[in-house]
Amino acid sequence: MGVSLCFSVFFSLLTGVGISIFISKWLKVKIDYILSLCSGVLCGVLFLELIPHSFSEYKPGSVFLGIIVGLLLMMIIDKFMHNNSHHGGLDKTASFYFLILAITLHNLPSGLALGNHVDHDGHLFHLVVFHHIPEGMTLMMIYFATSLKLRHLFVSLVFLSLSLYGFTLIGSVFPIRNGHFLGVLLGVASSTIGYVAIFELFLPSLKKGYHSLHWLSLLTGIFIAGLLLIIG
Repeated sequence: MGVSLCFSVFFSLLTGVGISIFISKWLKVKIDYILSLCSGVLCGVLFLELIPHSFSEYKPGSVFLGIIVGLLLMMIIDKFMHNNSHHGGLDKTASFYFLILAITLHNLPSGLALGNHVDHDGHLFHLVVFHHIPEGMTLMMIYFATSLKLRHLFVSLVFLSLSLYGFTLIGSVFPIRNGHFLGVLLGVASSTIGYVAIFELFLPSLKKGYHSLHWLSLLTGIFIAGLLLIIG
């Protein structure tokens, strides 16, 4: 599963990049509304599938603990990174790397869980691969607002794919038998990406443009996520 997972995630990220280019360049949609759309897709995956799946497989207390740990971790990292960026362009670059860090932190528990073979019905595998599409979209949108080179974006996509592959290998070599710990890991996985979706993407975008269009973009993203989950 490791190699196929690596290529699947990389293809999903590239798909997200392609969708962002199409929407922004050909459909002429404002970047801030696309970020709200990405936030909606991520929220849809989290609240319609990943979080319910985690609570159904593991004890709620373990998942709640993981969510709290993940939120606290992201708040600390967010405060540190943004306190060290005082200019607009630098702040966007910090947001780009912050999202990469958040996805990596999200890949850690997801990869360990996959490597432990706890994904008996293939649910987690498809979720992990699927939600990298809006992550690729988001990375591309933030990339547009930075002065980073194209190679930085490509290396970032490769790194994220390999990080999940590496964590999956670690999980398969050092299996975790404690169900409480796995529940905490999936809770951390949910909260890290949820934090980025809400506090790094949607709320900052909400300050620009029309609120109603941002909420519409968010709800559209949730609807798209739900539709794709039903089809998948």
